[in-house]
Amino acid sequence: MDAVIALHATALSLDRISCSQLMSRGVELAQHLGYKTGGIDKGSPAAQGMSIEAQASGGGVFGLKDGGVTASLQSIGASGYVKPEAKANLAAHMRRCGLISERDYLISVGDQQPLVVVDIPPYFSSPEPDLPMLVNDYRTGGYNQRKAEMMLAESRGENELLDGPCECSFGRDEGLSVVQIQRIENKQAFERFKAYETATAERLQTSGISTRPCVHEWLDRLADRNGLSRAANTVYLLHGTTADKVDNICRDGLQTRFSLEKPGLYGGGLYFTTSSCKAFQYTAGDGCIIICRVVLGEIELLDDVCINRLFPTDGFDSTHAKKGHTCKAPGELQVHDEYIVYHPAAVYPELVLRVNAA
Repeated sequence: MDAVIALHATALSLDRISCSQLMSRGVELAQHLGYKTGGIDKGSPAAQGMSIEAQASGGGVFGLKDGGVTASLQSIGASGYVKPEAKANLAAHMRRCGLISERDYLISVGDQQPLVVVDIPPYFSSPEPDLPMLVNDYRTGGYNQRKAEMMLAESRGENELLDGPCECSFGRDEGLSVVQIQRIENKQAFERFKAYETATAERLQTSGISTRPCVHEWLDRLADRNGLSRAANTVYLLHGTTADKVDNICRDGLQTRFSLEKPGLYGGGLYFTTSSCKAFQYTAGDGCIIICRVVLGEIELLDDVCINRLFPTDGFDSTHAKKGHTCKAPGELQVHDEYIVYHPAAVYPELVLRVNAA
């Protein structure tokens, strides 16, 4: 059965994993391997693993209670959460394979997340608080729209190699106009985010985080007013998307599982930027820039691309592809600052700016 773990580790390009990482992305990793609600995908690593396990057991496969690997992963992929028995089974096999440390195994197996009481923001105005909604209460031409347009103009990337503003998806003399501002109100997603933020702040409370990126002074003031945790290094950052994805984001938040199918240069995570022009690249020219709360915690500076990355290095919570430092291709440096997180609970999408190039 350890051969099944080794097979899956190879498929995911993993040489190390912790129990907390397994808990954070276990469902999407299992489903990515082919363990699905409707059964195991034919020809997938899951099917290959089941075949290996069946041969080792003389024709059958070990069940969840017997420590079976494929049964454990199928229970995760099908149910949508990591069951304690499945976590214990996988951790034991990973320990034998050297994929998890003895210390992490002893500390993490059986750990329970502390209960966090979350205060929903008082400005949430949905008549049905348990139903995710897009709220339209920002006046056209009002203060927030003016500030949003100032932020977009002033956060446009500067590229010294171009001797001025970078051109990205629109011309040097163009700008962005805000057609509409909407607020996402998703109580469940907000509670999940706040639990993650609280846990990160408690873990890092003595580390003295100093790196705190800022998109614009308007968002920095908004961060203080809305109580974004400085101890967890929570900031507002920009994420570009197409208009057709907004309803799904409102309902489910930003999901890391999609990045497993098509990872970016810096791995299968969620990407954010401080530059409006970079965010606009992903809007298909007439879409949305989402202002998100992002828990960055301790930030790992990247030197090069890392397409197969699924988690930050031990001791870090996020990664930074730094403008003018990170090498994205031979002889080509990163033009904009990008920040990547690999846990969906590290993000709460809050404001949707529907934008046009003008």
